[in-house]
Amino acid sequence: MKNMRLAAGGLLGLTIVVALVPLVLGPVDLPTAQHHLLHAALIAGALISALLFAAPSHKTGAAHYGWLLVAILSPVVVMMLMWPSEYAWFEQHPGGHVLEHLSIIAFAFATGYAGQRYAAGIGWVTGLSLLFMAIASAWGFGVAPAATGALAASVPAGSAVASDAPSNAGPPNVVRGAALFSQNCAVCHGVQGAGGEGPSLKDERTRKNLQQAQQWIMNPSAPMPKLYPGTLSRADVRDVAAYVETL
Repeated sequence: MKNMRLAAGGLLGLTIVVALVPLVLGPVDLPTAQHHLLHAALIAGALISALLFAAPSHKTGAAHYGWLLVAILSPVVVMMLMWPSEYAWFEQHPGGHVLEHLSIIAFAFATGYAGQRYAAGIGWVTGLSLLFMAIASAWGFGVAPAATGALAASVPAGSAVASDAPSNAGPPNVVRGAALFSQNCAVCHGVQGAGGEGPSLKDERTRKNLQQAQQWIMNPSAPMPKLYPGTLSRADVRDVAAYVETL
């Protein structure tokens, strides 16, 4: 029993150390799928620790529905913390990124431990379900589809490249975004987004959805220049991001 708890404590400590890595790496730019998988690894460490901690005790609290409620609601909180549209902000704020990681670990631990305290085996069910959702999310959850040719074709070729169009007026204007990209971004990223002084933006939609792309353009990390709101308006940012999603 003592050895099991020591192993659980060691694994939990290691998982927490891994959660602190953003403080060392600083701002990063990870593909959404990779980010999901890293979170799944934190969840796995927390869950195994929780199940090991709970295993030595044969006492359960089936009469106490509070344990069951915690085991059911904790996975929901974890998946909300893994909402992809928030990744762009967390990746650029290491302190917030670590807080997100620690929260994921805490609620994943609660998922397994509370389930086992309610009834033997429940922690395994809730824990494995959470881990499955975290891993499966890497293959689709939160990855925005590419803007289709139909969307681009629906915009008149002579659309003006104005900067004062409201950002919520219909769908993004991909043609307008392409023109803005050519004027402001191609010098670093290449005319077709294949890269140059700046990185390639090909298949950027697999790394950032539309909202994340907009957040990155508005609040980039050096050496990328900050063109919003001085050069680009909010509507400009939205159209450029929509165009980048098609590359």
